[in-house]
Amino acid sequence: MKKLYFNLLLLTLIPVHSFCQQKQVNSSSIKEEIIIGDHEDGKIEDGKYKCNLFDWQIEIPEGFTITSKERTKELEDKGYEAMKEHATEGKNVTRSSTTLISFEKDKYNIFSANYESLIGKKKMTFDEYKAFMFQLLEETYSGKGLKYDIAKSDLKLGKYDFNKILVHLYHPKTDALILTQEFYSSYINNHLYTAGINYQSEDLGYIMSYNFIKSFK
Repeated sequence: MKKLYFNLLLLTLIPVHSFCQQKQVNSSSIKEEIIIGDHEDGKIEDGKYKCNLFDWQIEIPEGFTITSKERTKELEDKGYEAMKEHATEGKNVTRSSTTLISFEKDKYNIFSANYESLIGKKKMTFDEYKAFMFQLLEETYSGKGLKYDIAKSDLKLGKYDFNKILVHLYHPKTDALILTQEFYSSYINNHLYTAGINYQSEDLGYIMSYNFIKSFK
């Protein structure tokens, strides 16, 4: 059972925002874009992660610890491999994202937020991106032979329009629910922001989801 859980977790930290199309555009043609220079993306202060890229901060729930960059990268690498192997659009997934903050209660209950610049790239519309990622996740999970259901919806968090993808993963023999995933994405300041919430415990899932949603109020 532990091996099964771990294999599922390898898919949970896929940065679902890293899709950027390969064609570049002339940067001189870009107008009214907020260009973010090279500086610290954010900092942890008074129990909160405070983002410097845009007006956002999130509390780190009591009892959660910061996930190391090394562990995050290891899990992301496995997720990329799964996408490229099983999804028809997997080849269009790139490694141009930045992890802003990731924290966890344990390896099955974890939150992660990422940000990717769209400046100088031919970008999809947000509707195109939403359809792209929904198909990418569906093909990846079905290609891995997992039992799952998946749904998408739109919502408003603060002043930003978000898309949410909800995934339930089930035990292949008993059909018991073993993992829930919530993926959120939005275009913010000419960047693509995404957050992933993965949990086995409904109580911990509620804490992370509530914590994330109120961070934009």
